[in-house]
Amino acid sequence: MPIKPTPEEAQTRLRLDSALAGDLAAAIDQAHAQAVKYLDGALYADQAALTTAADPRGIVCTADIIAAQLLLVDVLVGNNSAADRDDKRVAAHNILRPHRNLGA
Repeated sequence: MPIKPTPEEAQTRLRLDSALAGDLAAAIDQAHAQAVKYLDGALYADQAALTTAADPRGIVCTADIIAAQLLLVDVLVGNNSAADRDDKRVAAHNILRPHRNLGA
């Protein structure tokens, strides 16, 4: 599994206008960085990659982590009200929370 959504996946799943294609790559990178910061650990494609990295704070990326990143992309480039952006950011954090490194 990839560790961040592709521009094509973002455009399709978020139903974004094709005119935003140029902004998607930067938004995806920013959303990924926000997710990693919130999780407090690097994302890895699978358990083998995590094992190879020997990263004690590493997190295997799952479909729900990709979904949270897509919500964060939508916050960045979607046509949302301020309230909708806040709601989507909170929803993304709620999705990420069970995967978050806490303490140690």
